[in-house]
Amino acid sequence: MANLFVAVVTVAIVLAAMSGLARGAVLSQSTISDSLKTSRDQTGEIARTAMSSLGASVLLAGSEVEVSVRNDGQTPLRGFSKWDLLMTYESASGLEIQRLAYTTDSSPSSREWTVKGIYKVAASATDEVFQPGIVNTGEEFIIKAALSPAILSPSDNSLVLAVDNGTALTVTFTN
Repeated sequence: MANLFVAVVTVAIVLAAMSGLARGAVLSQSTISDSLKTSRDQTGEIARTAMSSLGASVLLAGSEVEVSVRNDGQTPLRGFSKWDLLMTYESASGLEIQRLAYTTDSSPSSREWTVKGIYKVAASATDEVFQPGIVNTGEEFIIKAALSPAILSPSDNSLVLAVDNGTALTVTFTN
């Protein structure tokens, strides 16, 4: 009788341990599945994001740059404060590599950038009409960047614009 009691208790302990292991395995599988779904969603958003440069202009004796960009992808572009703008250019003191800070001010201060406007057609300043403040597919926007020191003339320069999902556009221009 004592052996039967020990056997029942042993079987109960083994079943409880197996139940705990099975529960842990299911939870781990669920976490992995959620991570894979999130990764797949982010990869899809990146694949649907595309931009192209429409041109760049150096203004105010090299202390300001304006770049026109079109959203060629299927993903609406928003959240400008989460974007990065990197400038590489020649100044009188040598090569400058700067990460500019975003501002909502229409006249950015030195080493800042802003979205000057979002347009249906930037060249003719035809305003957007659908979802103001968001760059939808086919819409264009102008970035205005203030630099210090100023861009040297003549020089070859580049700007890298990276949106919040990691998609980037490189624009090369001369002054």
